[in-house]
Amino acid sequence: MGKKHQKHLPENATPTEGAELARREAGLPATRTAIARWTAADLSGADKIQIDGLEVFANHGVYSEERALGQKFIVSLTLYTSLREAGRTDDLRASIDYGKVCHEVDDFLRDHTFKLIEAAAEGVADRLLARHDALVGVRVRLEKPWAPIGLPLRTVAVEIVRTR
Repeated sequence: MGKKHQKHLPENATPTEGAELARREAGLPATRTAIARWTAADLSGADKIQIDGLEVFANHGVYSEERALGQKFIVSLTLYTSLREAGRTDDLRASIDYGKVCHEVDDFLRDHTFKLIEAAAEGVADRLLARHDALVGVRVRLEKPWAPIGLPLRTVAVEIVRTR
């Protein structure tokens, strides 16, 4: 940062605040998350980690019996991220640990109770985006194979795509 920009910064600004103010003055994004906004269409060319068919026993549903007794849910995820560095270095730290993600989703769905699977899927997406900086987007498919419909069916599901 040149001296020209420093003279405009408040004297009591912390280094982080000063850097953010200097970036704004220079016409740059103030934070890393402001650098790129992704849309669902942008994700089509992104690298992906796919998790398919994670079974979780949890207590979600509109009816009190569903929330009291619990039931099986099936979660499928697509994690959109760059896998280039992980592919080049063969280092898990350069990727997203899908084993860790599976346990995070399992814990989240067991620890929270939702009436709607739409809300549960939204919660999963929010949690993953908040905890994994390398994640630029996530697709969450949440299936409820034991939905109390009263008719034969394989599953009921919702699928959402969320980006940063």
